Amino acid sequence: MRYENKFWHRIGNRFYNQNSSHDLSGLRYLHCGVDTIKQLYNCLLNQEVLKEIQSAYDSGDQVLVVGGIDWALTRSSKASGYQYILKNLDLGFVVLLKSFYAEPDLSGSHVKIECTPQLIAEHTPKTLDAEIHAIASLFAFQLVPVGISCHIAVDVKGFEIPADLEARLVAKAKRQYKFNCISNAQLDLNETAVIYGAGQSYTFGSAGSLQFCIYDKTAEATKSDKLDFWQTIWSKVPAADFDGDFSKPETMSEYGLVDTVHRIEARFHHSVINQFCWGTQGPDGKNISIKTYTELAPHLTALWQYALNNFRLQHSTSYIDPVWQFLIEDIQFFCPAPALLYRREQKPPSQSTRRNVAFWLGNQIRLYARKRYDPRYVTGRLLSSGLEAELADYFSVRLFGEADLLQEVLYDFVAEKMRMLILNGVAA
Repeated sequence: MRYENKFWHRIGNRFYNQNSSHDLSGLRYLHCGVDTIKQLYNCLLNQEVLKEIQSAYDSGDQVLVVGGIDWALTRSSKASGYQYILKNLDLGFVVLLKSFYAEPDLSGSHVKIECTPQLIAEHTPKTLDAEIHAIASLFAFQLVPVGISCHIAVDVKGFEIPADLEARLVAKAKRQYKFNCISNAQLDLNETAVIYGAGQSYTFGSAGSLQFCIYDKTAEATKSDKLDFWQTIWSKVPAADFDGDFSKPETMSEYGLVDTVHRIEARFHHSVINQFCWGTQGPDGKNISIKTYTELAPHLTALWQYALNNFRLQHSTSYIDPVWQFLIEDIQFFCPAPALLYRREQKPPSQSTRRNVAFWLGNQIRLYARKRYDPRYVTGRLLSSGLEAELADYFSVRLFGEADLLQEVLYDFVAEKMRMLILNGVAA
């Protein structure tokens, strides 16, 4: 089914078209901001500190002092990509250390630092970057930021999750799973939609890409013992009808202790943010760079709008839901979205990619030559392999506008290679 994304006419909180209208004056935002930051570094590990960590873990010590700071030490699974986890949630940091995929004495992506919402709320992007860098420097040298992932969230009062949310949410999830009354689930699903907690919580998409969540934040904060913190945040929003009478504190805040707050959250993996960097140009014509929280902050509003379009709640096949329009038009993180054409692109081919293409191409041609296939047939098979872009880059031919030239160049290459293999007996 083809869906359109038409917006409603709007006067204040009233949304209308020729057929119907909706009053969203009962919908109130209590918080919008960054909930989680995960900063990745390429670096050289401090070998002395690494030995202390390894020794402490082997000795069964659960607490280790690094840089004058106490850290709770555990070992991580290979699924995380890192060998050790060091936590100090009182300070607001979780450090993942020593990549499984790089030698410990060589430079690599050995450090990832996660920040709690409490820490993020206390800092500006610039000061938080400085704090993260200071913590990372306790464990490694030659720190180079190489990526950042984030969760951006909006907390709303007066929003009820529609019973048909799953049916009306247009997303790219290919498979859908439903789990009711599950209190805790860890799932490794690609492009999925998951419902759990008896309809209290919805998760769409893959954790390794862009994930979209809607859940009862009041219930989640109560369970994680963070309700006091979030109530403090929510209580700062003045009531819509506050008349300025400070002698009546019960009327000053929009949030009340009996209110249910829902969170709408977009979780961007660092690979997705890197794709925006490869596909989006700044005003100067150069690709944008987002490697730190400071660089991320100006783009948060645009990323939020992208997520809402990527996971779009439809009112009908033509109109988006008025709540979605409200979220798109009214929410800003730090600043309005810059006037850029945000696009996601895969990483451009590197030298190693071209080397892999050369190996693959050589092996394919050798196998075809042994069976004495016609070079035209081989060329067609290679072009239909799904690697047309990689072949165009390998032969320095533009993929769009010069497709015929790519076929001609590839045919000449294949014909010559097959002829030489047969004459030299390599393909016998």
